[in-house]
Amino acid sequence: MRALMNIAEIVGELDRHHLLPAIVFRSSRNQCDLDAERACHNKQLALPPLKQRELHQKIKEIIRTFDVDPEIITTHPQYKALVTTGIGAHHAGQLLMWRLMLEELMAAGQLRALIATGTVAAGVDFPARTVVITAHGRRGATGYKALTAADFQQMSGRAGRRGRDTVGFCVAVPSAFCDARKLLEVSQQPAEPLVSAYFPSPSTVLNLLRYRTVDGLSYAVERSLAGFIDNKEADKLLLQAEETQQQLAPDIRTLVAVDTEEDGAIAQAGIIRPVTKNEKKALKKVRRLRREAASLQQRQIQLLESALQGLRRLGYLEGVNLSEKGIWASNLCTSLVIELAEIIEGGLLIGASPTVLAAVIASISGDKHRQYLSSKQSPLSKEQAVRLREILQCIRAEPMPGIIEDLAVLPDAAFTVVTWMYAEDWQYFRGLLTLSGVAEGDAARLITQTAEHLNQISRLARSHKDLADLAEETKLQLLRPPLSEVINLETI
Repeated sequence: MRALMNIAEIVGELDRHHLLPAIVFRSSRNQCDLDAERACHNKQLALPPLKQRELHQKIKEIIRTFDVDPEIITTHPQYKALVTTGIGAHHAGQLLMWRLMLEELMAAGQLRALIATGTVAAGVDFPARTVVITAHGRRGATGYKALTAADFQQMSGRAGRRGRDTVGFCVAVPSAFCDARKLLEVSQQPAEPLVSAYFPSPSTVLNLLRYRTVDGLSYAVERSLAGFIDNKEADKLLLQAEETQQQLAPDIRTLVAVDTEEDGAIAQAGIIRPVTKNEKKALKKVRRLRREAASLQQRQIQLLESALQGLRRLGYLEGVNLSEKGIWASNLCTSLVIELAEIIEGGLLIGASPTVLAAVIASISGDKHRQYLSSKQSPLSKEQAVRLREILQCIRAEPMPGIIEDLAVLPDAAFTVVTWMYAEDWQYFRGLLTLSGVAEGDAARLITQTAEHLNQISRLARSHKDLADLAEETKLQLLRPPLSEVINLETI
């Protein structure tokens, strides 16, 4: 099997057969960046001067439209590759403004190729004439996984531009990482069934109890998509149980509802004749299917009750009503409602400076699978870090659905956000990220997530006015250009 095909070969072949523009899917961010770098140094991929001027002019128009500092774009490490070859790398490690610009260029027909990870397939709505798949799997936080039918359909579905192409092309590039036989197999599979991402997590329950009673919430949970899917699966199990039950002899069939184990039920019913092994096995199967169906029918309500009990133990509920603590905490609309509320209630932020507030919130806003700036001197004191871990441990000890079990205190995340707070500008900050091998998209995401959590805290003016004011001040320190240029500050 040949080695991975380089970007010059791919673009060259597509160009010869009039199959550009194209989206080239790679399995990692690093491959996307390497392709862009190699394209920049390949003279065969250089655009004619006129095309380069047109592309450069379009980039200027986009910069004016989004009111972006031009240096954010023109100092990007891949800017030269973009304007000389019409090839750009698009992935979550890139700054959002860079990705938006590439999307605008692609939609305007100014790019020859967009090199992207599989995440762009589901996250961005722009087509190309051709889609190139270079791997039958993709990398994730938990390792390398084969493409699912939905992954393949999302990728291949980008092929063909409405109003420009009569047909789209999906091309596989054979290599040790791209087996066309596996792609053919997955292309013939139906997409995975729709599943509900909803469940009554403590954060969701707390927010909804501002407007609903517990009874009203129970009603909504039972009629949610998750409840509908659970009931549908329960109906299938009950049908299987009924079909199996009909195959039993009448005297054994009556034992299905007896609440004892099979041999005990037979003895209790006074059945004298020998009961075969297959009859016992079928009886056991019917009972198991009925138990599983009953569990599915009650699952959403049981999850809701677990969340309610946990909220009561933590002091957010008194009976079926929100407590004083629950009332102010319910104003926090984020996935970390309980964590933020417990940090506030625990007094960790009393008398905090903007630096300490940003550091504390950033330390639980990052992704432990991502790399951030590191320093031996953390903006969090040892005592603050220990107290934070104790708070998270107390929350994890509660048997509630939806608690983020692997949420960790990340000093590097805190250091990254605080470094940005006091950096002169993004160009300087980008230099630090580059020297440390940190993807600026990851850093930007961490900062904006921290700012969003701070924004939620700023809503607590009635119960924690000083802290709310401090959170607003700190948020604005973080949302400086270019982060403020793709975010409407008035909406958060």
